[in-house]
Amino acid sequence: MPDTQTKTGKLSIHTENIFPIIKKWLYSEHDIFLRELISNSIDAMNKRKMIDPEIEKELKIEIKVNKKKNSLQVVDYGIGMSATEIKKYINQIAFSGAEDFINKYRDKQTSIIGHFGLGFYSTFMVADKVAIDSLSHRKGSKAAYWECQGETEYEMKEGKRKVPGTTVTVFLNKDSRGYLEDAKIKELIERYSNFMPYPIEFNKEIINQKEALWLRKPKDVSDQEYKDFYKSLFHEYTDPLFWIHLNVDFPFNLKGILYFPQIKNQLSINQGKVKLYCNNVFVADDLKQIIPEFLLLLRGGIDIPDIPLNVSRSFLQSDQQVQKITQYIIKKIADSLKDIFKSDRKKFEELWENIHHFIKYGILTEEKFSEMMLDMIVFKTNNGDYVTLKEYQTRNKSKEKPAKIYYAASENLQVSYLRLMKEQGLEVIFANSIIDSHLFQHLEMKNKDVSFVRIDSEINENLIEEDKKELLDASNRTVSEKIKEIFDKVLNEKIEASFNKDDYASFIKKHPETINSLSSYIRTENDFTYIKPYDIPPPVREKIGKDAYHEILDKTHLNIKTEVKYLKAKNIPAMIMFNEFMRRFQEMNYLYQQDDFDMLKNHTIIVNPDNKTIKKILEFKEQNKQEKLELLVKFVHELALLEQKSFNGDELHAFVEKANKILAMIK
Repeated sequence: MPDTQTKTGKLSIHTENIFPIIKKWLYSEHDIFLRELISNSIDAMNKRKMIDPEIEKELKIEIKVNKKKNSLQVVDYGIGMSATEIKKYINQIAFSGAEDFINKYRDKQTSIIGHFGLGFYSTFMVADKVAIDSLSHRKGSKAAYWECQGETEYEMKEGKRKVPGTTVTVFLNKDSRGYLEDAKIKELIERYSNFMPYPIEFNKEIINQKEALWLRKPKDVSDQEYKDFYKSLFHEYTDPLFWIHLNVDFPFNLKGILYFPQIKNQLSINQGKVKLYCNNVFVADDLKQIIPEFLLLLRGGIDIPDIPLNVSRSFLQSDQQVQKITQYIIKKIADSLKDIFKSDRKKFEELWENIHHFIKYGILTEEKFSEMMLDMIVFKTNNGDYVTLKEYQTRNKSKEKPAKIYYAASENLQVSYLRLMKEQGLEVIFANSIIDSHLFQHLEMKNKDVSFVRIDSEINENLIEEDKKELLDASNRTVSEKIKEIFDKVLNEKIEASFNKDDYASFIKKHPETINSLSSYIRTENDFTYIKPYDIPPPVREKIGKDAYHEILDKTHLNIKTEVKYLKAKNIPAMIMFNEFMRRFQEMNYLYQQDDFDMLKNHTIIVNPDNKTIKKILEFKEQNKQEKLELLVKFVHELALLEQKSFNGDELHAFVEKANKILAMIK
């Protein structure tokens, strides 16, 4: 006669074991309850397969939903449990069903998950009630039914299960009804249990992939399989750039595949995701404690059997084995890149545009990675090829110490500068990453014999007509002096030299004749002496002498400074220069700046007297056509700025208006 009597009892809880884990689960992700139930089912089916290898084809997991009853079922065809085993493994929470089994099958224990007791109780994070209906695989066994409503009391009676295995029914609480939705169930299976060794069926569809590709030996995996696995795992449509297969047994056990995705823009650098598994069970995907920050763009999966399923960040940060794994990954990445660099330089250069961001960041943040990668940094040049720093120095011999390495922001900016440099046989590399300023600083510290110089930070002597001599006019002034004054006055609102008390005393001591000559052009305020140099008329300038006047100019702070240089390229009216040190300083600050700011607010304009437009400006000065002079000066300045930055709407509108006015002047 079947035993239909319902028995009740109290759970035997080992509080020193259960409460820390339940507490962690209750305040973290409730999603893991399904992972735990599936893992228990896999464990049970592994056990049955060991006892009866012929049964493997029949082993599977079924997920069923009943929205009317607000229930979710996990059905397996594993080893099953008798009433006695339920009492032992379920009622006494701190026991694990795998412990006794491992003692019996000690030589086959590597694939036993064995978290049934504790893992099972994670269901109570989402359930009002949980029921078990199980039939042991042993002949003559009777099905056993167990039910608990989340308290220490439970009920047991004979179950209805007809074939060996276990059915766990979770009656979801009000806050957890979202787990009844098809999309949510599929998401959880794909996330946590994608690589379980048996089919997981839901709505008559197999959801999981079953095989984690990293479990196979690299030589047994084709390129197409690597690509297909990547696309399936990350729902991606494009192929990865390349991948690295990790397979190590000592000094730690680790298997995995790291993929380098195609990076569409700099914003996608931090959009990678490497998933951590323990014996094919998903554990986490926020792996900053294992994957170095500069490699967070990577995608893939790594399986570490020794990582606990309820791993914490503090564990990852403090565990020495994890730290060794991190260093192993860094070395493996560097070695793989070095192999490509040496064996297929063309392929490395093709990859470079996609991977140079993370390599540069890694060099800046990981000293060991820097040591391994320094000789493999390449830059595209204005000749269309790629060079390492050593190759650049070999091709561009220089007696200067440190030797200058000229760079430009991109192929589409500073075009005039690039053309000038190329015409004079000067090679230029392109630095198009936002962190290149940091990289150059780092490389200069590592190698004191090189200095990185942007082509618009100074005028190379090879670009200038050095032997030009200028005549003096009736006012004892050169063309260059007149051009400088014109541009200074038009491009700057306030032009005033400033001397502190000591500086002015020194100035008077050197130039005593200025005391009386400049008295009408001086104002004092709070121990400072101020002089407007361009208010001083030519006769007075001549009287005090060029040395005194130039010293006043040197003490004048200008947002936009003017230098006059005879360029070899007469078709260029002006170029913008920006001090290398100040540019780097501002670019580095820009990385941490929240608001937009104008990096070019302070700069130098190099004006070319040999240019026809500049000569026209001088003509307007002689003809006293001030309005036309100012229009042309501002237009020349903005034309030079166009090679430095993109104009906003207002700036572009003003530039076009000036262009139209200039066109109207042409007759």
